[in-house]
Amino acid sequence: MGNILIVEDDPNVRKLVRVNLAKRGYTVSEAEDSHQALTLFQSVPVDLVLLDLVLPGLSGVDICAWIRARSEVPIIILSARLEEDLKVAALDAGADDYVTKPFNSEELLARVRAFLRRSYVTAKSDDNKIHIGDLTIDLEARRVLINESDLHLTRTEYAIMAVLAQHLNGIVTHDELLAQVWGPEYRGSNHYLHTYLGRLRKKLGEFGDLLETVPGMGYNLHSTKIY
Repeated sequence: MGNILIVEDDPNVRKLVRVNLAKRGYTVSEAEDSHQALTLFQSVPVDLVLLDLVLPGLSGVDICAWIRARSEVPIIILSARLEEDLKVAALDAGADDYVTKPFNSEELLARVRAFLRRSYVTAKSDDNKIHIGDLTIDLEARRVLINESDLHLTRTEYAIMAVLAQHLNGIVTHDELLAQVWGPEYRGSNHYLHTYLGRLRKKLGEFGDLLETVPGMGYNLHSTKIY
C-alpha cells in the first residue's frame, strides 16, 4: 500500500493517524520530534510524510526543507488554524499539501491515497521541451528553466506548469487542473490553485505575466506576454 512517516509530537493525534492508516494497510513509522524524524527518514522506506509544523527541536518548516533537498517524496502538512504563516513557509519550503487540525480522518486518508497514486503528466511533444523565449519547460527532466538556470520548482509547482504548458495558449479549467495535479477528489478546491499560482508567478519573475487567471474559468499559459 505504501510507507507513511508521521512526524507529530501530540501522541493522541499520532495514534489516531497511525490507527486509521494501519487499518487501510499502510506501513507506518512514527516520530515525535525532529531528531527522530530525520533518523527515520534516512533508515526506513518512506513514500509519504505527514508533518506537524510545531515540534521539539527543528521546526516542521526546517524538516520540510531538509527532506525536499534530498527527496521528491510527497509531504502533507498537519497544521493548526493559528499557524497560517508557518503553513505558507512550509509550502514555500516544498510541502505539497496541508490539512488543518482538527481534521476529518477520511479527508486525510483521501489525500494520502491521492498523492500515492498520483502520476505526473508525461510529455507529448517530440523533443519533450516547450520553449517560450528564455523560459523552458522540460517535460522529460521535469524541470523549468530560465536562461538554462533551474528554478527548482517543487513537484506540485512543476506538475501545474506541465499541465498548463501542454495546453499552451488554451484555458485549463480549475477542476481540470486540480484533477490532473492533485486528483479527482480535489475538484472544487480552488484555494489550492490561488496559493500555488501566486508562488509560481513569483518564481517565474518576468515570465510570471505569462500565467493568466481567467475569472470564473481557470488559467492560461501564454506563449507571449499579455497586456
